[in-house]
Amino acid sequence: MRRIPNSYETWPRTKGGDPIFTCSEDSIFYAHLITDSVSEIANLVKLRQKVFSHLKIMRSRNNPSMQKMMDLAVKGQFYRECLEELERIEKEGNS
Repeated sequence: MRRIPNSYETWPRTKGGDPIFTCSEDSIFYAHLITDSVSEIANLVKLRQKVFSHLKIMRSRNNPSMQKMMDLAVKGQFYRECLEELERIEKEGNS
């Protein structure tokens, strides 16, 4: 059985400290954990921009790795879903 972290501090991360999302549900759940953490939200925005930057560089190469590009695209999608959920939470809270 998979253990679900109860705070963003205990969330599984890469060696570089980036949150690891294995599915859309992870990214949405993570959004609920970081709603009050401005620094973590800002970090997520930077991570998404970093993914797009890496994709742009890879596309410009003569023979890019399609698997690495797909992995980056999925990572970017999870970041987007997390940020959209944060936006939804904020809108509902301000209504």
